[in-house]
Amino acid sequence: MARSKKTKKQDKQEKISIKPQRKKFSIPWLHLIAIALIAGVAFGAYSNTFHVPFHFDDRPNITQNPNIQIKALTWDQLGRLIKNTYKESIRVFSFFTLALNYYFGEFNVFGYHLVNFIIHVAAGIFLYWFLILTFNLPYLKEKYGPVSYQVALFTSLIFIAHPIQTQSVTYIVQRMTSMAGMFYLLSMVLYIKGRLSPRNRRWGYFVAAGLTYLLGIFSKENVAILPLFVLLFEFYFFQNLTISPKGKKAFLTLALIVGLIAIVGLAVWGKRYYELIIEGYKIRDFTLGERVLTQFRVVLYYVTLLIFPHPSRLNLDYDFPVSKTVFDPLTTLLSIVIIAGLIGYSIWTAKKTPVISFCILWYFGNLVIESSIFPLEMVYEHRLYLPAVGPFVLFSLMAVRGIEKLKSKMAGAINRAPTM
Repeated sequence: MARSKKTKKQDKQEKISIKPQRKKFSIPWLHLIAIALIAGVAFGAYSNTFHVPFHFDDRPNITQNPNIQIKALTWDQLGRLIKNTYKESIRVFSFFTLALNYYFGEFNVFGYHLVNFIIHVAAGIFLYWFLILTFNLPYLKEKYGPVSYQVALFTSLIFIAHPIQTQSVTYIVQRMTSMAGMFYLLSMVLYIKGRLSPRNRRWGYFVAAGLTYLLGIFSKENVAILPLFVLLFEFYFFQNLTISPKGKKAFLTLALIVGLIAIVGLAVWGKRYYELIIEGYKIRDFTLGERVLTQFRVVLYYVTLLIFPHPSRLNLDYDFPVSKTVFDPLTTLLSIVIIAGLIGYSIWTAKKTPVISFCILWYFGNLVIESSIFPLEMVYEHRLYLPAVGPFVLFSLMAVRGIEKLKSKMAGAINRAPTM
């Protein structure tokens, strides 16, 4: 009997011990170190910019813009801000943040720069998170998992400190670009988290990703390309570049959602941007065709700025020669051939090296909106804020792999060295 009682007692203890324990939220130390490094490097790069005065487009958008100069946080004033801003631009969320800056500090530039700085740091952290998740997906983990931390951190630090990002951070009104990039990266993170989550938690992440996508759209329109890259990411890294019968439903559902977003976007804003294109070229000294041709050269010129961002090469206002025809100048044709070759190579190598392929498409794809038919200035460095992620990842991968090989060779040499 005693033995029977003891057994029952042991069984009871075992049942208690196997009760599911609520998992405590924790961030591994390595991630905390990464976040601290990202913030620290950003502060080191931009700590001397917090008192830079308003320049150029800051004036019509901030100091001369009565819509953002709110004195009270009331629904009436916020409604007027949205209504009056939307007539001219859909970037109402960007203008809302400028209105908050004015409400708390009027035209004290420190507050505006502080917000820009925080946005940039957040974008760097979301980029790090996005890359950690990506490199540890089942399809990539074996090859990239062991170096995921190094590559994600190195890429994020380059992203944070690269001189090409100065316009997006220091030029106050260009927080529109950095905010758009921040929400874009966060949407990608939330989408991946949703795909990796159980079905009962998946839709919460997807809804959150949709909300951050809208915040990005209302920060700057170039975020509109995001659904296409979500679809591309799904095809590359969840479907493994071959849509199996099992994954066909998920991929087709996502493709349908992307198509619906495109249709809704065209229905709501198509007329606005059609008129913007038509009217915009009336005040330009170049035609739509000339701008498109010139952008082939501009997109490759951007790459040279990423590789060699010497201060003498960086500028706010570029006097970039216009391409009159495919042969005038001849570098136009050469640029078209190079870009077509790179995109062709990315498609050809997709199965063998999907990360390289995706990074190439990321660079060109995220420049499509601002480097195409719209009557914008020919060159602006802040347009590289998000597209630059592709080249930064490729450079980081090469650097980390190179260091790993060097360490391996050095270790092999030490092992082969004769002992005394």
